[in-house]
Amino acid sequence: MTSTPEFRGAVHQNLYLAHGAREAHAVITVDTQQDLVTKANAPAVGAAEVLILDCSGSMGFPAEKIVKAKEAACAAIDELRDGVRFALIAGSVGARMLWPAEPQLVLADPWSRAEAKDALRRLEPAGGTTIGAWLRLAGELLGKHPETIRHAILLTDGRNEHEPPEQLRTALRDCEGIFSCDCRGVGTDWSVDELRTISAALGGTVDLVVEPAGLADDFRETMAGSMRKAVGDVGLRLWAPVGATVMFVKQTAPTLVDLSARRVDSGPLTGDYPTGSWGTESRDYHLCVELEPGEVGEEKLACRVTFVHTGADGTEQPLRQVFIHSSPDGSAEEFSSARVRAMWTDDLAQSTVVNDKVAEVTGRAELAKAVQDGLAAHHGGDPDLAIDCLSRARKLAEEVHDDNMLARLDQIYDPDTGTFRLNRMSAQQEMRLDIESTKTTLLGRG
Repeated sequence: MTSTPEFRGAVHQNLYLAHGAREAHAVITVDTQQDLVTKANAPAVGAAEVLILDCSGSMGFPAEKIVKAKEAACAAIDELRDGVRFALIAGSVGARMLWPAEPQLVLADPWSRAEAKDALRRLEPAGGTTIGAWLRLAGELLGKHPETIRHAILLTDGRNEHEPPEQLRTALRDCEGIFSCDCRGVGTDWSVDELRTISAALGGTVDLVVEPAGLADDFRETMAGSMRKAVGDVGLRLWAPVGATVMFVKQTAPTLVDLSARRVDSGPLTGDYPTGSWGTESRDYHLCVELEPGEVGEEKLACRVTFVHTGADGTEQPLRQVFIHSSPDGSAEEFSSARVRAMWTDDLAQSTVVNDKVAEVTGRAELAKAVQDGLAAHHGGDPDLAIDCLSRARKLAEEVHDDNMLARLDQIYDPDTGTFRLNRMSAQQEMRLDIESTKTTLLGRG
């Protein structure tokens, strides 16, 4: 057994608050390593997978789309470890079991993989799109196996047009906490906002695959990533003192996800925020706690963060973790929890310093909002507002050194006129801008 902790993090903040100030901000960076997570310390869990394939009529035009979707599903099946439970759902108007015929998951082995692929080859596109029904069936299948790490991949080429919006919202409420879902849209006729709503509610990713030929590589990589998960149902537990108010808890990398509304109280002063399953990966979190102001020179513990794993029977199982805290004098200490502190001062030289990592994640959040506001204004027929928002986004992208977003904005930016050519923005460019706005790079670990 290794002595190195499974979760290793660091707290980044400015300790000092101005006299009378209430809000303490901090960024917590967290890293795990696969070989550590899978040691004896971590609970031994299995995995369960469901592939949800849109087989509505539009998937047959062009014919390459359904052909490549089948190939992608086969590629994902090949990534399944022996012993992983899995099933395939065909989605159109309603949802049906594509394989197996009965509503159940089957253990992966050479024979079951071959049978599933054979069922895929017989799939023919027809009908409409009711994503809520697809998710409900996935939830029923995966809900029977709470002891496993449960995950789904959803592929669609269209919008949820054949069921009332409330049915999708209800399905998301019912499925939340049961499984995570990575959503993929092929082509440009689907809704980024719709799939992002699904992925945010269920804890997953959303991405655009423009050409059907790219589906197999994407599915292969997505399933391989799921197979590397080793600890499921991990929550970020935040303790705050009496009188304090948690203003927000947000994941800021690798994607922007506001976890604030998903808090579940776990004690008189604690709340848990779902972070899903972990393998070898890194994530960043930004949190803000409002405190009763202290006197000059007074120090308070603003909050304390730990990561907890909840087993299928509801019992908590410990995760080894250590967090590094750096002090203003340059010294560093290690603790078993991430501790955010606040000390009040009347020295402006101390209180006006903004921690560079807090500043960076704040800038990235503003960048995402500026891009999305700009696209919304463009759709709403307000080109002046759209250009203002996208101009601000471009400036923010430069400030936070987001070269990827800057390059995408520059595809529709005219340097000669200093404005944006909105009428030349393709559907693909618009969707990619929207999706990339919530993808972020990890903060430096130094």
